[in-house]
Amino acid sequence: MKALIISVGTGIKPSGRTIENLAEAITKSIRHHNPHKVYLVATKESIETTVQKIIPKIKPIESEIIRIESPDNIQTIYENLRSKIKEIREKYDTLTVDYTSGTKAMTAALTILATIFGADELSYITGKRNAGIIQPGTEQIVPIRPYFILAEQKIKEATQLFNRNQFPATITILQQIKETIKDSDIIDRIMPLLDLAKAYEQWDKFYHEKAYKIIKRIKIPELSGNKQFLGTLISNLEKTDGEPEPYYIADLINNAERRSEESKYDDAVARLYRTIELIAQYKLRKNYGINTSNVDVKKIPKELLQEWGIPQDQKTIKLGLNNSYELLNALGDALGRQYQNDKKLKDLLSKRNTSILAHGQTPIAKQTYIQLHKKTLEYANATVRNLEQLIKNSKFIKWG
Repeated sequence: MKALIISVGTGIKPSGRTIENLAEAITKSIRHHNPHKVYLVATKESIETTVQKIIPKIKPIESEIIRIESPDNIQTIYENLRSKIKEIREKYDTLTVDYTSGTKAMTAALTILATIFGADELSYITGKRNAGIIQPGTEQIVPIRPYFILAEQKIKEATQLFNRNQFPATITILQQIKETIKDSDIIDRIMPLLDLAKAYEQWDKFYHEKAYKIIKRIKIPELSGNKQFLGTLISNLEKTDGEPEPYYIADLINNAERRSEESKYDDAVARLYRTIELIAQYKLRKNYGINTSNVDVKKIPKELLQEWGIPQDQKTIKLGLNNSYELLNALGDALGRQYQNDKKLKDLLSKRNTSILAHGQTPIAKQTYIQLHKKTLEYANATVRNLEQLIKNSKFIKWG
């Protein structure tokens, strides 16, 4: 089913002849497009003149008149037509809008609405004019595909979503453009952003290898740091003596920052909590050869085992955040000693433990995130030699 919406004016100097010529040009446009129904957008004056000459000429095509007030007020026309054009667009499979005739405000409002509601085609009648009216026998109908305007709108929306870390939504919009628009220039333009959104979606969920497979193919100079970070992280994971922890620490800090940008402070603090824990785990593994997920009790001072209430016949234990730092302190490590005396950090971590995403019902405030972020950087800088560079290399770029 196809609909045609066409604006109808009276010409610059209305007279019997000019109105007749205008009606004939509009009639030719209607017959050319051959819609199931035509909607004539007209004023009181054009209804009483031009429209009356058009309707008999276009039978048996069904027609409907949409009357507008204030033909020179684009805002009023827009508000007048918006709901009706939305209704037409939803009812018909194909929609063409011809904006040749009418006041400048009428044609401008129609063009804007046609773009907003995704008209399949814009149409314009050209030819030799006299008093603003195309002369009979010179008419030429010029079709315009407005997809590039729609594409621009969607690309802008996708870019804004990308820069707000809304990668699934970005992918959905760009994939729709790719599937519906066959213009090679537009496809070439969106593909790097689409691929990067897919890579960042995986990276944001800590699927580093999947992200790297995508991102290493994208030829954008600004991604050199990202590529180096992911490539080295994966290399460290493959080595038996590799050290992936510094990369995870930097990555978690950036991930927390992205959550904070969305005001998801519970999520952000959960990531910082894990970072504080990972810092202790890294320190124990690197300096003391202790894996916190399976610790030989012989490596733990007896007084600490007694304090923790570990049975004498137990061979191995698993350490959480607090116990990891207590073990570092018992081993004489400066980081462990710092933690033991850090009442501020312990208070911040306890707020995480009482949050909705942990064990309580209290949402995390923005200030808690800011303070814990500062503390996390303090502990991370004391443990990771090149933390600043790692954070820089693992930061997601913005598109613009």
